[in-house]
Amino acid sequence: MKLSNKTSRIVLAVIILISLAVSFVFMAVKQGYHEDELLTYNLANSSKQLGVDAQWNSPEDFNEYLTAGEHRFDYQNVIQNQIIDASHPPLYYALVHTVCSFFPGLFSRWLAFAINVVMMTGALILLYHIGKRVTGVNLYALIGVGGYAFSIACITTTVYLRMYASLTFWVLAFLYMSLRLYDKKNTVKITDCLILLAIVVCGILTQYYFILCAGLIGLVFLIFKIKEKCFKDLVFYILTAVVGAGIALAIYPYIISNVLGGNRGLGSLELNIDTVTIITFFIYKIFCYVKILAKDMFLGQTWLLIVCAVCVLASFFYLRFAKKKKLPRKAWFIIVPGVVYFIGIASVSPFNSDRYVMASLPLLSLLFTFAFIRMVNLIKNVKLHPVLPAAMVLASALAFVLVKPYYIYGTTNLYQPQTKSCVFVGTAMMEWNKCVDKFLNYDSTMIAKTTEMSKTLYGELDDFAQKRGVITNGKIGSLAESFMSNGDVERIASDSLQKMAADEKLRGLDEVTVYISRLADENAVIDCLTKNTDLKQYELIQADRDFSEFYNWYDYFVETESYCNVYRFYK
Repeated sequence: MKLSNKTSRIVLAVIILISLAVSFVFMAVKQGYHEDELLTYNLANSSKQLGVDAQWNSPEDFNEYLTAGEHRFDYQNVIQNQIIDASHPPLYYALVHTVCSFFPGLFSRWLAFAINVVMMTGALILLYHIGKRVTGVNLYALIGVGGYAFSIACITTTVYLRMYASLTFWVLAFLYMSLRLYDKKNTVKITDCLILLAIVVCGILTQYYFILCAGLIGLVFLIFKIKEKCFKDLVFYILTAVVGAGIALAIYPYIISNVLGGNRGLGSLELNIDTVTIITFFIYKIFCYVKILAKDMFLGQTWLLIVCAVCVLASFFYLRFAKKKKLPRKAWFIIVPGVVYFIGIASVSPFNSDRYVMASLPLLSLLFTFAFIRMVNLIKNVKLHPVLPAAMVLASALAFVLVKPYYIYGTTNLYQPQTKSCVFVGTAMMEWNKCVDKFLNYDSTMIAKTTEMSKTLYGELDDFAQKRGVITNGKIGSLAESFMSNGDVERIASDSLQKMAADEKLRGLDEVTVYISRLADENAVIDCLTKNTDLKQYELIQADRDFSEFYNWYDYFVETESYCNVYRFYK
């Protein structure tokens, strides 16, 4: 069935609207934040320092920590925050800061979400045009974009309030322009180069993983242009990319130090563990990412992902060697960056998280969809061809019912405080960051630190890892500690428990809610309060979630509804 360009645009608009509507629904029911989502607002908007050494903070303090007020449209402050954080470039944070600056003093999930909506709208439009350039068929392009737009992968990327929706947009923009320039055949125009230049600059200044994506796309472009002897196109392409990288470096000179010596990646870790532990942990990492991909695009069923992958590979070899049908060269612009990026990031990412591979998921979705289309086209009875889009629609509908997207949360009762004041006791890891939005609901909040670490946590981690195939040799604690510290050796360990217990305001309270980080020694905190204050009684308000609920131990340490036991202490 052929579709006109006008009809295709209408169908594409409907697909985008439905996808965004689903994202809006999940965003509306979202309760709580990933730790890094809260850091998005802080790093974008504020230079506020909270009192963390057994000091009291007001709701106004936490609001100032998260919102644009004193620093409205202060982009120097945005850049300075990124220099200190030494993890990411500043463009995404500048966008968040711009939106928040129009709503001074307001902390709302919808502000950062608005940026994601714009970026994902653009990403889906680009994905359609990429699919059209690769296949030359409007219908196939629509099926391809629909396969991603109605997936858990797309919804998760849209509702996660970080820079990964923006990264996905810039990656797809770079891919689209690369395909467009590939079609030029030594007729590249200056305007094409200027557009590509802007994409490179914005991509690098959004997230450093853009460099890897662009490099893989550029490698495919390089190989095919050399084969076709289109050297003029190649020279313009390479020069534009190099100049773009140079401009990005001139705007933010800290790129090199962040990439090579920042606090992200395996190179930043100080490890003292056995080789066998590293190898088995690496295998565990790969399986984590397989489960992530299965959840994002295959109804959460690993077996279904494996079956589909085997079918795709079998059809490729059948068509290539039995039918002598080569893949179109443009298909490799999807395959190489999609597959290599996913496997590469799964191998070296500092944590096992879907966010790191989000930019590759639209490409993997296209890869599977177009491979299925090739298989369906082998069926001579054309009446059976609608089976593919029908199956994809059914799978998408089932996914939204059976699979809960990441970052939605929604089971905590801590947003309805039982006391007027609260205390958070953690370690030098700054665990309080993930609870800042909850502290907004209390009249006052004390943040205290302890050097007394949990006596049971590393044993639980060791047991957790062994059950998932990691040969720990009793040293998983070293690996966990390195990852939790993320290579940062400058965190200052301090203990303010006694200072907390001697605080006159705390001693004068009849009741208080106490958050105790799972990294901290819970018994030491309870003993300190019951022995040094009149708050002798306590009851558990919310228990920490169990490790068994997680496949990936990293999820446990950043999810908003884990990581703490919460008590009400009273006289």
